[in-house]
Amino acid sequence: MEMSTHLFSEVSAHLLCVTPTAHWLEYVDWADAVLATRLEIKDGFALPSGEPGNGIAWDEAAVARYLVG
Repeated sequence: MEMSTHLFSEVSAHLLCVTPTAHWLEYVDWADAVLATRLEIKDGFALPSGEPGNGIAWDEAAVARYLVG
């Protein structure tokens, strides 16, 4: 069965890399405003980072700007 995803592109890209039936990743840049490094898109393909874990690095200053509390 083909697997596709459309939420949390930064994490989903990593998961689809190890999914034998990966089909489609819908990329939406919702998190870009608070990320230190963005998911690289090249020639229509998502290129997950080689960093350990999910590869997400937060921009702490940006996160603080959007903090509600």
